Amino acid sequence: MAGTGEGREGPALVCRNVKVNGRRTSLRMEPYIWDSLKEICERERLTLNEVCTRIDERRGEANLTASIRVFIVSYYRTAIGSRGFAEDDGPSPILRKALDDAVPLED
Repeated sequence: MAGTGEGREGPALVCRNVKVNGRRTSLRMEPYIWDSLKEICERERLTLNEVCTRIDERRGEANLTASIRVFIVSYYRTAIGSRGFAEDDGPSPILRKALDDAVPLED
């Protein structure tokens, strides 16, 4: 598709640096995934680094990029199941449930 950044392999990946647990790392994800993650950060009033750190702390041996993608799906599925997003201070129940469902803490 001309002009869309998509080729035979699919949409172009965008590489960005984030700090996870205080260390800099590069993540390559589709623009739509970055946009979704940014929206979640804005809704939750958290920085990109904070959300990525929370996911990283829970992911165990799983790949961070894959864990972020699963978290995004879980976040929006949880929101739909909750009949929308609640506006309140601090991390929402949606964020907590999405983290628990997507990257549960190991016992």
